[in-house]
Amino acid sequence: MINLNTFKTKIVQKGDILLKQGEVAKYGFYVISGCLKSYALDHAGKEHIMQFAPENWLISDLDSFTNQVPSLVYIEAIEESEIKIISNEDFDDITVLSKEAVIEIANKYRNNLIASNKRIIGLLSATAEQRYFDFTETYPTLVQRLPLKLIASYIGVTPEYLSDIRRKIAKNKH
Repeated sequence: MINLNTFKTKIVQKGDILLKQGEVAKYGFYVISGCLKSYALDHAGKEHIMQFAPENWLISDLDSFTNQVPSLVYIEAIEESEIKIISNEDFDDITVLSKEAVIEIANKYRNNLIASNKRIIGLLSATAEQRYFDFTETYPTLVQRLPLKLIASYIGVTPEYLSDIRRKIAKNKH
């Protein structure tokens, strides 16, 4: 388990923006409680959710964080959240982290990458129903916590269509 005492703790409020598109990501965020999201805005201003980060997830724009290039995404708190802030300096001086902490951070980022790859494949080839099932498998704790519009944005459908999918699933369970 990551020694969380190594990192600065911060409470962020729902709606707080932790990273803006175009900024260089100086931090990664480990979620202790609450939930964050990363998203991009298209040319029309429509939000496209890339990832959620509930409890025990890490989130950042990894390219921006690693290569110090402008971020392609925003990171925002969608619930009041307690987070640990992991800075570039924490990685630059890796000797302050235990071997177990380094392995755990690497595993969490690897799991994020795996989830992202599955998501891309799903967006390219899966039905909306399958993308919803994939969402429920990836984020089981968020199914009842998140507003329908956020889940719909994540799976690439309208909230109305997502309601239809959920109704169809509930009907088939009976």
